[in-house]
Amino acid sequence: MFYRPPLRTISLTLALLGAGAPALASEPEAPRYRQAQDIAYGVALYDYFQGNYFDALSTLMVAEQRGAIRVHADNAALIEGGISLGFGLSGRAATLFEQQLQQQSGDPETLARYRQVAWLKLAELNYRQQNWPRASAQLQKSGAADSSDLSINLALREGDFAAAEALLDSGSLPLARRLLGRINLAAALAREQRYGEAIAQYRRASALVEDAETPSRELRILNDKAHIGAGYAYALQQRFAEALEEFRHVRLRTAWADRALLGLGWSAINSGEYRAAIDALQFLLQQHGESAEAREALVALPYSYEKLQRPQVALAAYRQAENRYRENINALAQLQQSVDTMSFAADAERGRPRFGWLEVADTPPLLQDNRRYLQNILQSDAYQLRLSDLRDLRQLARVIDDWRQQLPLFDQLIDARRQRRQSIIENYSSAQYDQQVEMAERQYRELETALARIERDRDGLALLAALDADDNEYAGLLALLQRAEGRYEKLAPHGKTRDGQRRALQRARGLLQWRAAQDYHDNLWQKRKGLQTLGEQLQAAGHQRRRVAQVVGRAPQLRQLQAGVAEARPQLSRQSRAIAAASAAIESSIRRDVIAELKRQQAQIQQYMAHSRLAIARLQDAVMQGAVMQDAAGQSSAPEAQAGGGDD
Repeated sequence: MFYRPPLRTISLTLALLGAGAPALASEPEAPRYRQAQDIAYGVALYDYFQGNYFDALSTLMVAEQRGAIRVHADNAALIEGGISLGFGLSGRAATLFEQQLQQQSGDPETLARYRQVAWLKLAELNYRQQNWPRASAQLQKSGAADSSDLSINLALREGDFAAAEALLDSGSLPLARRLLGRINLAAALAREQRYGEAIAQYRRASALVEDAETPSRELRILNDKAHIGAGYAYALQQRFAEALEEFRHVRLRTAWADRALLGLGWSAINSGEYRAAIDALQFLLQQHGESAEAREALVALPYSYEKLQRPQVALAAYRQAENRYRENINALAQLQQSVDTMSFAADAERGRPRFGWLEVADTPPLLQDNRRYLQNILQSDAYQLRLSDLRDLRQLARVIDDWRQQLPLFDQLIDARRQRRQSIIENYSSAQYDQQVEMAERQYRELETALARIERDRDGLALLAALDADDNEYAGLLALLQRAEGRYEKLAPHGKTRDGQRRALQRARGLLQWRAAQDYHDNLWQKRKGLQTLGEQLQAAGHQRRRVAQVVGRAPQLRQLQAGVAEARPQLSRQSRAIAAASAAIESSIRRDVIAELKRQQAQIQQYMAHSRLAIARLQDAVMQGAVMQDAAGQSSAPEAQAGGGDD
């Protein structure tokens, strides 16, 4: 039982965030911020604490490309490395960790803590990649070799049992870690057939629990495992009495008691304690009837009855075992047919948040319901890793499919933007618009020239005539006067005018001149205001022209966007095909292993059934031989009786 790193670990981020590490800066003492100073970093932290690790990783990667994280760059890099490691992006995680190891500026204490975490995670990364020497070297650089159980497991991997025992004897690890280390060491020794040394380590592990004042649930579980391991080590040495004692220390009302009960049953049989074997095997069948150990107990139980000279009970038990084995073989055959066509990863639900991507994948219901045949493979890291990868690939396929469905929408948006741009260009680049602008510019120049002349001559009447008659009363009167004077000039040569009319017109002009002189500055201000408004309108028109020119100048961007969308289609198709191929390969490997395990179980059950049938035949033959012998004895005694009678 070796060290198994978590299938999906993000302990790096837990270590960093739990320690409250400040952001690194170029100053000798980095400030300790109470809140995130970078928006992208804050968003990533929010997603991380919500459990949405995929979005957190995406945010950090996009922020890095844009340079959006400045203050918390080191924290972000380490968090991204931890999440990348959890997603299996080993190369990316190693790059980020090594970058942190090269940091030279910042608070020395903070840098030392970051480097220790980075070296330790690199060691775990290389351990997962089975690069034992490199993992060992990096663990030494982290400074945590004496306080990490990774050192023990590296020693076990290298076969250095003495070094592993020395680390355990140092007492630097917590009790639970030391207990697990002892069990791992004992299991490694047992695999080398060094059963005596393995038993000693198992017993030392049990002693750790016995010395604890209030052992926790975890310690009691490990204690049961130690007794089970010691029991089988004794049994392999043919020391069945000691094995019985070890198995009897295991708690019965637990999920792992089936192995202890089976070991107890066989040890009792080999010790001649058949009644104890029957009790253990019957309890095993009652409490764990669907386990692999119970299938073996089906043949061990009638064998115990045979040893107790109860052939009829043994024969009935063997027949019951044969029926059970036949049912199991049929169930395995049907299960193999179902596995050939089943999907091992459920389809991702649309709209479901991507929380818990780092968690262990759910086992398909069909396999979960038949766990009694697939317990070994379902508990293996290799199966869980592949199942998690398959689930993540399915989710990624759903994301790509969503993007493919959105591409037509992008085309519509780009087309709408192109039409809007074309409309702007047509509205502000037409000949009619240019003519209107030219007329306005000419009007502006004429008005500016007229005002300049009026100011030079202080011509109040000319200024009054320039005003709008609808807005100014005296401008309207001046217009009437001018029309009246025009008619007077036409009628005078024909003698159709009177002197009173001429004097009235002169008096009216004089009054208007006086009024124009009075309102000269106000009227001049109004015309200047109108001239200013017209100038602003001309400036706006010029700005609009420049804007249109800019819009026209940016037109290639739309072509780039359109080209990007067009390029995305085959790219997404290739990615979709690659994901489908990878998913098919993973699913094929899982199916192959599951079927292989089912066939192994089927072969084992067939052996059990063959043994049961042989035992049934042997018992039936014994019964028939006994009946024949009784008949033969009866036939031989009858003539003798007749002969005796005749003699009498």
